Amino acid sequence: MIFVRLFLVILFIPAFIVIARSIGSRSKAARTLLLFLLPALFGYSIVFPATWQSMADFLNVDRGSDLLLYVTVLTLITYIGYSFSKFRNLEKRIVVLVQELALLQSKEEPNS
Repeated sequence: MIFVRLFLVILFIPAFIVIARSIGSRSKAARTLLLFLLPALFGYSIVFPATWQSMADFLNVDRGSDLLLYVTVLTLITYIGYSFSKFRNLEKRIVVLVQELALLQSKEEPNS
């Protein structure tokens, strides 16, 4: 059983590498902290699964795995909402840039 847990924890190392490479200087500190905290939390739960059961008992959830599923789903929904709002913001910026570019190009063209 310890080998399975060790193997699962080792699988989180590529996730940390990908996260570390994707963080730019313009990232917000809270988002960066969450990006590192969530894989670490799941890795911790592999090594110490009784922790989730203790939290589930405290929150009156039947099993620790159910609580972990709920946290994962909430995290996924939050990420989807964040991504959706970010893409909408980027689309608005692209529209403004295209409009400004079209205006600049129309001023440069000679009238015939």
